[in-house]
Amino acid sequence: MPRIEVNGTMLYYETLGSGLPIIFIHDYATSHHLFEPQADYFSKRAKVIVFDLRGNGQSGKMNVEISRIVDTQCEDLKELMDGLSVDRAVIVACSSGAVLAQKFAYLYPERVINMVLVDSYFQGGDTATGGKVKDIFEICAWVAHYLPAEMFIRSLRITYNKWLAAYHILRRELVHERTTELIKQRLALRYSDSYGFALRLQVPVLVVSGNQNEWVLKQVKKSAAKYPFAHLAIIEDAMYPSHLCQPQLFNRLLLDYLEDQKCFQRTESGK
Repeated sequence: MPRIEVNGTMLYYETLGSGLPIIFIHDYATSHHLFEPQADYFSKRAKVIVFDLRGNGQSGKMNVEISRIVDTQCEDLKELMDGLSVDRAVIVACSSGAVLAQKFAYLYPERVINMVLVDSYFQGGDTATGGKVKDIFEICAWVAHYLPAEMFIRSLRITYNKWLAAYHILRRELVHERTTELIKQRLALRYSDSYGFALRLQVPVLVVSGNQNEWVLKQVKKSAAKYPFAHLAIIEDAMYPSHLCQPQLFNRLLLDYLEDQKCFQRTESGK
């Protein structure tokens, strides 16, 4: 199993294929398995890199202060790219992993060709009362993560009864969840600038969302409108994670976007 020592920890990673480097970043509740359909599809067309963030999957422990987690994970990614001799890459990130992706693109714009954000939207904007209520629900949700995973499998199966590929991957991720480190990462989002730095990005962005959760879709649309260089794409009959609910549609969408952006040609020309 390939691991690389970076920034004081060990990261689990896999590389497949050759050509245009595409790095997939999972969210804070899963691992590199979240992008299995994409890794298989794009490994025939590009150089796919999937890895487990520090504190997730098979990578090292979250041995940094909470306020430093996002910045540290950005440093981890930079050193991983250095170790794999990848100068620039397309970054594809899902949900909370998009916070890391955007911070990385802000800190190291020269390392990012394009960015694709899946099921991600700006946080914040709560009233004082709404914020307190949200905090209570969030704390309850965190505590629930310490309950046996088997308690949630039936509801997961019901929720994803139309999307069995997503169900099977999410079920496995639920069983292998690293709860304490998950909560640390969720807390770290409160210390980050959230998406403030993203508004100044000069990197092309594709924002993707499923259409089965109206509230989430509304937030994603608002977020997409704020990026300097963004395209919005909506996947029919999909919810989080939309790339797993409709992997074939997402894969084609991403491939078309990368071709439209001439990303493959840039790699061939060395630019």
